[in-house]
Amino acid sequence: MRALTVVVVILAAVWGGYWFVGASALKNGSEAWFQAQTDAGMVATRDSLNVAGFPNRFDLTVEGLHLADPATGLGWSAPELRLFSLSYTPWHWIAVLPSSQTVDLPGQTLTVTATDLRSSLVLVPGTALALDRVALTGADLAVSSTLGWRFGTKSLALHTRQAVAAHAHEIDLAISDVTADPALTSVLADSGLPVTMEAVHLNAVLAFSAPLDRFAGETRPMLTKLSVKEARITWGSNTVLAQGDIAPDANGQAEGRIDLRIEDWRKLLAVAQAMGLITPEVAPTWETALAMLAEQSGDPDVLHMPLTMQNGRMSLGFLPLGAAPLLR
Repeated sequence: MRALTVVVVILAAVWGGYWFVGASALKNGSEAWFQAQTDAGMVATRDSLNVAGFPNRFDLTVEGLHLADPATGLGWSAPELRLFSLSYTPWHWIAVLPSSQTVDLPGQTLTVTATDLRSSLVLVPGTALALDRVALTGADLAVSSTLGWRFGTKSLALHTRQAVAAHAHEIDLAISDVTADPALTSVLADSGLPVTMEAVHLNAVLAFSAPLDRFAGETRPMLTKLSVKEARITWGSNTVLAQGDIAPDANGQAEGRIDLRIEDWRKLLAVAQAMGLITPEVAPTWETALAMLAEQSGDPDVLHMPLTMQNGRMSLGFLPLGAAPLLR
């Protein structure tokens, strides 16, 4: 009995020592990460950083967090970020995000609120700590912009995992019950579409130039290809399907083609006109042209059109839309 007690005491001491060593490494590594971002010209500040959870968890709490890239104008601020990991599986982390946070974009700032917004991050055990998979879920998500627009959704679920191709990750995004901006819902009464978009689903594969691992700050992984396996929007009688591939050209702008299938397309045309995207004077011309395209599919209510990006320009069928988006 005495020998068993000695063994238990020794094991407890070893485990406790492991926890304190791991907690110290986690805190020092986190502090070093913030300093490395600052040294690289990024904005990376926090009010406090603490590690708790003895003896079976590593609980990292960062308060007053602010991250930003001055070169792009992108940034993120949160009053608190909490990260949890079981001490015997340090490659699996759970993040609990605050109920309110802000995201800075060029020309605007978004305020994001939600209930029970959390994420799971799983890394590949090893020295590189490559990204294996991510899950993000939330409910009652609302986004409002300093430009005046806002929208909300009842639920959001985002999952990623490593794909078969090297340095590629598959993403699956599902959003339900999307409520549009009030400025848009006020014009939907005449369109025949409900004020709530029932579902948005995206399944795609993103390929990168380098692995997403702890060396990413040095290797700078860049998007090399986006393959949309299926994108679907269900909105009343209107359904939009998309599939195709795009990749950045030498200037970083999207190049490729996404094929669209739009059911009950006339209602979307009415929404575009009500929002001022199409003037009443040219609306009949658009409807005539799109009707001719729809007739080629054999169903006048279904429109098949390619979204083409080439030489820095983007067009929907024969309709020019302007500059192609930047992927890098």
